[in-house]
Amino acid sequence: MAEKFITRPAKFEKLIDRLTEQGPFETKQAAMTFAAAVGWYFVRKRDPRGKGSQEIRWNVVESSNDDAFIHALALAESDSIEILGRDRQKDEDDPIKVFEEYATAGFQYIQDKCVDVPGDLLDNLLDLIAEVNTSPSDPPPGLEGYRLKLSTSS
Repeated sequence: MAEKFITRPAKFEKLIDRLTEQGPFETKQAAMTFAAAVGWYFVRKRDPRGKGSQEIRWNVVESSNDDAFIHALALAESDSIEILGRDRQKDEDDPIKVFEEYATAGFQYIQDKCVDVPGDLLDNLLDLIAEVNTSPSDPPPGLEGYRLKLSTSS
C-alpha cells in the first residue's frame, strides 16, 4: 500500500505560515485541521484544493490523533461508512480529499474574516471562535455541554 499524504493548498501557504508563526498554531497540520473545521462549520461546502504544496505524511497525522477528526469529517459528509475504506481514487471521495477540500474552504473563510479585515489576527480568530459559542444552533446529539468556553481575565 502506498503511503498516504495530506496536501496543503499552495494558494494559502502564506496564510498557513502566518497562522503558525504569528498565530496560535504550533504546526501547519494543526492550522489545516482548524481550517477544515471552519470550512465545515461556517462555509458548509468544499472547495477544490487546487495546486498542492507540501505534503504531511499520514503517520504524522495519526501520531497526533488528527486521523479521527478526518474520518469523522468524512462520515459527516458521506451517506455511507464505506468512505472510510477508500484510498485516493479518481472521481471518488475519500477522507483525505474531503478534509483537504474543507480545509481549503476554511482557509478562504479565515483569509476573508480574520486576515483581510482590520484588527489583530489572533483577536479576529478569537472572535470567530466566540461566534461559534454564541451561535443559536444546537450542538450535534451527544455533544451537548461541550461548547468551548472562552474566559476573559481582567
